[in-house]
Amino acid sequence: MSRRWYFESTPSGKQQFVSIKRSRSHGHQHHHHRHEHDTFKVSREEWNRLVERERCLDETNKSLVSEVGALKASLSTAQAEAHHLCHVVVPQLQGQINVLCADNDALRRSIDNAGQNSSRLCREEERLKQAMDKLEKEKDEMKKENTDLREKVKSLSKQVEQGCGRRLSDLLRDVDYWKEQSRYWKSKFEDTRRRHDDTCGILEIRTEKMRAYEEILKRRRII
Repeated sequence: MSRRWYFESTPSGKQQFVSIKRSRSHGHQHHHHRHEHDTFKVSREEWNRLVERERCLDETNKSLVSEVGALKASLSTAQAEAHHLCHVVVPQLQGQINVLCADNDALRRSIDNAGQNSSRLCREEERLKQAMDKLEKEKDEMKKENTDLREKVKSLSKQVEQGCGRRLSDLLRDVDYWKEQSRYWKSKFEDTRRRHDDTCGILEIRTEKMRAYEEILKRRRII
């Protein structure tokens, strides 16, 4: 019975069958033809070359398989990283960009408002400065008027003292008179109040005595 060997004859990994069989002859010696269509004669050197070639092809195939596995692993890692970037990192960055854009817009509006407020404050400051200048001017004018009024008051006071001295003396005498009258009537009032208080006290004592007498008379059934 013939033997069959299988060899990896191409780097792509495709299997190619090569049949190597021993030479056969029929039992009857008068038949000498051979079935050479399925029989090959291989020398030892050719056989060794085939074995070496098969070993090299097997190593190449293993290397390619390992390289393909590494490439598949790298592809899976790259796909995972791409998925992470697309679904996690990019949305986070987009959110941060949106926040930064909103902050930028808010800062721009703040700067614009600050410029407008600065112009408004400058106008308000100028208006207040003008108002202060006006008030300072009015204060100086009022100070001058006060000085004039003081002088007028002094002059009038002198005139009053000079022209109303006798009238003032009469008024002082009237004041003294009414002070004496006030003291007199105050003394009269105090004396009258004391007498009134004394009279009220006497009446209260008499009333208490009358009540006591009435109680005695009632107990004795006189009244």
